[in-house]
Amino acid sequence: MKYGRLVCNTLKQIRLDVARANGIDYVPAPCTHKGDCAGTCPACESEVEYLEKEISRRRAIGKAVILAGVGITSLAAMAGTPSKTVKPLDNGTPSQVRDSIYRNEIFGSAAHMPSFPGGDAALMRFISEHVVYPEEAYKNNIEGKVVVQFIIEETGKVGEVKVARSVSEELDREAVRVMKLLPDFNPAHNALGKPVKVWYTLPVTFKIQGEDIEGVEE
Repeated sequence: MKYGRLVCNTLKQIRLDVARANGIDYVPAPCTHKGDCAGTCPACESEVEYLEKEISRRRAIGKAVILAGVGITSLAAMAGTPSKTVKPLDNGTPSQVRDSIYRNEIFGSAAHMPSFPGGDAALMRFISEHVVYPEEAYKNNIEGKVVVQFIIEETGKVGEVKVARSVSEELDREAVRVMKLLPDFNPAHNALGKPVKVWYTLPVTFKIQGEDIEGVEE
């Protein structure tokens, strides 16, 4: 299939981005497939299975997992596998592939993920400067790590914000408030250079002692 290789390479980059974001040791295996490519194969599926296991292991030991709201098993469906009956568009790209790679949908990963101006250090500094420890939580000695997820639009602006892992109502609310104050990111781009919406996951740790607010895990 003429466009299967495009789908395969896009999914491979997504797997690589997910692995890097979560500190998973993963190197995509060189493709040795000959002939028409369907966009996925047993070798690709085994790599997805490996990432699933590693992510499950991280969750089991309490580590934050950066998937930004999209399950690994749904990545293949997200990118789409074209069939011989797919009608090409004017630019020669099959509509099924175009719709899944180009359309305005929210991805969990992208070939080029968004970045905060100034990098992670600037992001942590912004959070530290804007978080106000909730008085009620402080009085009751409530601490913990709130994991928030938010959409970064094609423009880089922060969109919908939600709590992925709660600590308390007060800390959750404060973490969400600060996320909504974030300035524009450098937006994500897909493998073809088009800006795309993505989910972004960020842990915000509240500690009563010491330098207490951090936005990005080491």
